[in-house]
Amino acid sequence: MACRDTAGRARRVCLQWEANQRRRCLRWRTEWTRRCEEWQTEWEQRCTAWHTETEKRCDRWEEERSQECSDWIIIFRWICLVWTWVTTWVCRAWSWITTTICDIWTWVSTQVCRVWVWIGSLLCNLWVIVTVFVCRAWVFILDTWCTIYCALRRLLAPNEFSESRSECIYGWTSAYRGDINLKNCELTITLRIRLVADAGVTATDIATVQARWEPAIEAAWAGQFALVITDGTCTCKQYTVEVDIQFVASGEHHTVTVHPGSGRADMTNWYVNSTGGTAAHEAGHMFGNPDEYADTNCPIRVVTNDGSIMQNSQTGSVRVRHYESFARWLSNRTCCTYEAR
Repeated sequence: MACRDTAGRARRVCLQWEANQRRRCLRWRTEWTRRCEEWQTEWEQRCTAWHTETEKRCDRWEEERSQECSDWIIIFRWICLVWTWVTTWVCRAWSWITTTICDIWTWVSTQVCRVWVWIGSLLCNLWVIVTVFVCRAWVFILDTWCTIYCALRRLLAPNEFSESRSECIYGWTSAYRGDINLKNCELTITLRIRLVADAGVTATDIATVQARWEPAIEAAWAGQFALVITDGTCTCKQYTVEVDIQFVASGEHHTVTVHPGSGRADMTNWYVNSTGGTAAHEAGHMFGNPDEYADTNCPIRVVTNDGSIMQNSQTGSVRVRHYESFARWLSNRTCCTYEAR
């Protein structure tokens, strides 16, 4: 997992978490507000129904007692009517008191419900604030670590790159310059070679071999494969690779002694009659690639038979694995992960 991508995903998780939790809080508040309103409506209806029913009872009591009183003689009729009037008002007072108690209960219980909604919403929002703060703090830690991690990776990929390589009894230094063009998504590998003429090699010979070797190396190594992003969020999803061979008098990455005639070349000793394929093969070592042919001095070597330039300099060609050094340099430089394809 690329560092930047991890931090970016964590940031997106925090934003998604915050949005989800706020929606949950809103849904909870909406649901409980609805319940409180339903509770209030239900009890208001109950209180109204109770008041209506008790008033009807009081009216029936008054009507029935009044009819009974009409059958009594006058003096007892008035006593009966007074009694009816008193008991009716007691009934009405009871109706009013119980209805008031019911209304008070409705108001109090509804307010308790609303307070619960307020407290629950407050706690929910506080939970969101705390958890989002923790999440963002974690993202900050990841971002800080990512900055440090990427800075450390870039230390492994300076523009002037140099790395010690070894295989069995052999050891050499891979060195070149890497430059990124973000506008064109292009990686330029510059290889500076200083040619030192051995006895018997003239300036004309040097000019001749330069004209032969430079285009041969560039043709063999430039643009063979793309460096494609496999992890991370870098701007360029794919880089093309350009190779620039420069024969210099100073500031070289590698020094090569040019010998007269023909002979078995190695990374630091070439011959006037060495072909462009030989130069391209030796440049492969300068880019960090080992030989791929059988050698009794290196029995653990991986021997290939897929037409590799590191196996046969004259008929072979660059394979995707030979761009590994470029992909590794680019990955360290950008803090994303690239591989040759």
